[in-house]
Amino acid sequence: MRRLLASGEARRFGAVFDSRRLGYRSALCAMTVPRARMAEVAEKVASVRGVTHAYERGWPEALPRDLSGGPGDRSWPNLWFTLAAPSEHFVEELQRLRAACQPYGIHELPATRRFKIDVVFDVRTRDRDERVEPRPPLAREPSRVAVLTETERAIVRALDGEVPVCERMFKAPAEALGMTEGELLERLRDWQASGVLRRFGLLLRHREIGFKANGMCCWDMPEDAVLDAGRRVAAFPEVTHCYERPRMDIFPFRLYAMIHTPEWLETQRLYERLTREAGLADGQLLLSVREFKKTSMSFF
Repeated sequence: MRRLLASGEARRFGAVFDSRRLGYRSALCAMTVPRARMAEVAEKVASVRGVTHAYERGWPEALPRDLSGGPGDRSWPNLWFTLAAPSEHFVEELQRLRAACQPYGIHELPATRRFKIDVVFDVRTRDRDERVEPRPPLAREPSRVAVLTETERAIVRALDGEVPVCERMFKAPAEALGMTEGELLERLRDWQASGVLRRFGLLLRHREIGFKANGMCCWDMPEDAVLDAGRRVAAFPEVTHCYERPRMDIFPFRLYAMIHTPEWLETQRLYERLTREAGLADGQLLLSVREFKKTSMSFF
């Protein structure tokens, strides 16, 4: 693990929490920004603490635009980012960002249902440890928010950053929190069982371990078809995340899935295969042509 961190193949070792269970609200956001002002606007977006990911997404010049999943002669939003904030402050944070990015509008696309999250890559084999939702909810219901004590919030703050890799990695955090290792581990086991803690481990940099191309696959369909389609797409091991999001006039798709491959053409071919084998149509592939920010959420 130390080697992966030192080489930059991993960006941190620590905890991954479910932001919704901690009382946070998050959303994927989209903007249409002129190419000449992309870097300037993206810098404003990336400077916001609650923005964890920010990409320019579109279609690489190296690929023909008329391939399956390509834009053809259409134009889609090109700056995509995720914003998270405590639920009571989310609207205020989004409004502040909208004001800073004028005259370019920000479209909010929260996940209304999730089918697959947190696929973990094996840096040696490129295999993936699946995190498929066993029973995606039939209804779009919010997660129960865990009521945390101040001590529990301090635990989250201590572990959502970089935890030193050593033989007794929980000893120092426990002592700093005024707890024993056993007490800290018991709390983490309880949180993992309840869904507050998703996992604890290395967070890898996809590009550094060979997955240099990634794409956001989007498909449109009737609302009553999303549940079955989401389950089919999430079953593919190549899919790392899969969500239902609201359909917008500016981007008329309901089902979203992320895929990672070594190069662009392979990403496009994978999108084509997913579309065919999952029995889908009316889709679009947006490829991440430039990364502006990728980090983990810092809570409380």
